Amino acid sequence: MTASDDNFQIALKFTLKWEGGVGHPEDLGGVVNYGITQATYDTYLKNKGQGSKSVRQITQPEVEEVYYTMYWIPSKADLMVLPLAVVQFDTAVNFSVRASIEFLQETLGGLTVDGRFGPKSQGVLEQNNNLETAQRYCQARIDYRYQRVQANPSQQIFLEGWLRRDRDLLGYVTQLGGGQAPVIDPPKPPNTPKPPNTETSKDSEILDKLQQAIALLQEVTQSLKQKD
Repeated sequence: MTASDDNFQIALKFTLKWEGGVGHPEDLGGVVNYGITQATYDTYLKNKGQGSKSVRQITQPEVEEVYYTMYWIPSKADLMVLPLAVVQFDTAVNFSVRASIEFLQETLGGLTVDGRFGPKSQGVLEQNNNLETAQRYCQARIDYRYQRVQANPSQQIFLEGWLRRDRDLLGYVTQLGGGQAPVIDPPKPPNTPKPPNTETSKDSEILDKLQQAIALLQEVTQSLKQKD
């Protein structure tokens, strides 16, 4: 077994800690098993020359092969030191392979964030293939969670679960890299949207409806005056 294979098993152990069961009805990911969607499993089976079957029936060897061939290698996690490889792999599983490369490019800086890992991305990675990059990457995930909820409030119910995973990931990779214990849920940049305040949102909605009713009443009154 190569060093990359060893790293894969370490990364997989963390990810499977957070993956399992079937999808929540409001989860945009749909039905999953061990974090693997039905569509991904169908693609895997098709590539193996096998017919489709429910992802609920996936076996443990298949889980490992799907993750290795469809996430670990395509996300380029095999090129990274252990702390960063764990973050890259978990992001590929939790978001998508393309999104993991976009997260990486944004974290590294100075690159076009397009989800394509070319020679320039590899060059910058080689100069920043370390624990510090892994920690900043985790912060980028935390920031994104808040942005996602602001863009789609229906996802608020998942926010705390997402943040628990990101905090755990940050602590895990820091330990793997021999770094100092991080501050849990580190401060977000000033421009990062805060999670919506439910009470404030409700008050604002009531005020908007009241203003609309007043405007409608004014229109009706004006119309009656014109008829007179």
